Amino acid sequence: MDLEFGNYRLKRAERQLLGPNGPVELSARSFDILAALLDKPDDVIGKTELFATVWPGQVVEENTLQVHISALRKLLSAEMIVTVHGRGYKYAGPKPSMATAEATAPSRPSIAILPFANLSGDAEQDIFCEGLALNIVANLGRFHELFVIDRFSTLAYRNRTVTSAEAARELSVRYIIEGSVQKAGDRIRVSVQLVDGTDNRQLWTETYDRQLTDIFEVQDEITGTIVGTLASGYGGRLGKAWRARTKSAGLESFVALDYLQRALDACRFNKEGESLAREYLARAIECDPTLAKAYSKMALSHLVDACFGWADDYDVSMELARRWAVKAIACDDGDSWSHWAFASYHLYTANHGVALEAFRKGLECNPNDADVTTDYGLCLSYVGRGEQGIEYAQKAMRLNPYHYEWYTSQLGQIYFDAGHYDKAIATFASLRSLDNAVMRIYQAASFAAAGNLQQARKSVERALELDAGATLERWTDQKLAPYGNAAYLEHFRKNLRRAGLPERAAQRVDKEEQASPGLR
Repeated sequence: MDLEFGNYRLKRAERQLLGPNGPVELSARSFDILAALLDKPDDVIGKTELFATVWPGQVVEENTLQVHISALRKLLSAEMIVTVHGRGYKYAGPKPSMATAEATAPSRPSIAILPFANLSGDAEQDIFCEGLALNIVANLGRFHELFVIDRFSTLAYRNRTVTSAEAARELSVRYIIEGSVQKAGDRIRVSVQLVDGTDNRQLWTETYDRQLTDIFEVQDEITGTIVGTLASGYGGRLGKAWRARTKSAGLESFVALDYLQRALDACRFNKEGESLAREYLARAIECDPTLAKAYSKMALSHLVDACFGWADDYDVSMELARRWAVKAIACDDGDSWSHWAFASYHLYTANHGVALEAFRKGLECNPNDADVTTDYGLCLSYVGRGEQGIEYAQKAMRLNPYHYEWYTSQLGQIYFDAGHYDKAIATFASLRSLDNAVMRIYQAASFAAAGNLQQARKSVERALELDAGATLERWTDQKLAPYGNAAYLEHFRKNLRRAGLPERAAQRVDKEEQASPGLR
């Protein structure tokens, strides 16, 4: 059952926290901790109980719990969770209650962009307002899952004052984007918000302050950020608003979209998550065989399984990845994700030229797709163009400010490739919850390159805990390190060797036997 406390709503089934400004980004562990505290609002929950609930059967450092508690206090309010010294933690916010049923909503992820209000008192800025809204319409229209009202249909609201709920009802859409523009000297301020028209509830809001040196560059920058935030496959606000709707969709295509969103939620770069994601993707394709994004994610899931060693047969999974990628392009070669899947397959089969061209085609289909943008940055780094890779990785984060942590991890990897070791180390340290072998491997290499061998060896130790078969031979193989630049690969190999990663499996066994001769 969902819980409401103050201006927040904890949605258990979706594992989502809704706040006054829409969905709140929470790691899976932080969500479980918050749920445990809300379930017993009058009790002090001991640390032992929290560890058993959130990390069952695992040995976890006490500092890990403190990190998640600190994250919750920053996201909510520091006063909502209090520390009872010597005992544990207690929820101290507004009394939680069972959530009331959500209002009935339209069954389609449909959206309209109302004319932006010109608050400048300068009629010339009407052109900017019109162009901004037009660009948002055009770019949202690239996402084929969405139904976007034509810009000309919303011009009738240019001189009318209506609520978002009224506009949504008149245009037969659920979501409304509205905003305002204000110019002062050489500065411009654009405010924008996403509203659920069924109950006039604000889901997301942002204000952009920019230097007005080129109105078209400003227009494109703001449009790109808005579109990336609203519509990106990972962490996009529009996708999250869609998942939070009343589950009453009647059309098969939108049932398929719901399964696709469930699959995206399941992807957590572990074997179980990828397996669950493929189950949802199969259902999505069954409901709508024309949903190209489902084919694309199926290809990427098989690719992840193969490269991370989770597949029963590497060659079989790679062939499945290729077939699903080809099907995605055949289904819709105008969808950026189709080319993303095709590019990723060719990257990990050392066809770097084909991969680069496919990534470029994907970005031609949708230059505001943050997921494709960040992986293009990684591909550029693998072929020896690390500085360019950094630019694209950073652009992806601007397009989708609410990105998942794998964006951050990949940026850290590219920083290492480009020789920015301090930035790589700081980037990896900023991760709140992501802890996988590839991140620890590149963290170890970064520490080694920076001359901090003690920390490098600690990262290697953690990598070996996460991947028992981790060796230099394995992690510099084409399957996991698809470098197309010999100097970059040797740079990676040299620093892993300095960090103390065993050369090969036999060497690791020898070291373990030397450390524990009594266990032979």
